[in-house]
Amino acid sequence: MRYKIVTTKNIVSLSSGFQESQRREPGIPRMGLIYAPTGFGKTTAAAWLVNRENGIYVRAVSLWSPTTMLMAILAELSIAPPRFPAQMLQAIVAQMKLSQRPLFIDEADYLLHNPRMIDAARDIHDRAELPVWLVGSQKLEKQIAQRKIVAGRISQWVKFSPCDLEDTQRLAKELCLVEVQVDLLERLHQAAKGSIRSIAVGLSRIEAFAKVQRWNEIDAKQWAERPFFFTRQVDYQEE
Repeated sequence: MRYKIVTTKNIVSLSSGFQESQRREPGIPRMGLIYAPTGFGKTTAAAWLVNRENGIYVRAVSLWSPTTMLMAILAELSIAPPRFPAQMLQAIVAQMKLSQRPLFIDEADYLLHNPRMIDAARDIHDRAELPVWLVGSQKLEKQIAQRKIVAGRISQWVKFSPCDLEDTQRLAKELCLVEVQVDLLERLHQAAKGSIRSIAVGLSRIEAFAKVQRWNEIDAKQWAERPFFFTRQVDYQEE
């Protein structure tokens, strides 16, 4: 398997949304939200965008507080944290303005555990006047929509949809070192329920099996009834 970012429809949508958030029109907010069930490739896509845009990336954790959140961002900026949280926020804003780097916060559902954290993200956006993107679940989208003061700052709501068959075919073509026939890809797509993570796992198993058999291509008949995944798959869209 090759390791690369494949331009699925979700990647195209994210790239377009981010470009819109970079526009500097007066009065237009520049926050963005990427949301989807687990397994739909949000974190991988965000990492790709962070690398492309030289962004600042932090991953929220369940034990974060407003202070540790600010300290994590400062660490990514290689800045020693000042003594007080207000000074920390000021240092982050100053460095972002200087470097013109956008901020990405993954696992942003955790920010809602303490309203002061989501408010801090909003403050950074307002004062730095640069894109601040949150990455989280469908539940996060619903929670933010209820917080009007935050929802009003988000101009780009990017929902990751299940991969369709065309995406699955593109993934196979660009990632696999063997040719996977359409009939087998159709079965994999149906079993994966649109999860790009599950599709990648299935493609990896298909390729490994074909290599053992010394085949350059493989179809549904050759794969037979072998499982695509190591564990029972859940319906991600029900989360």
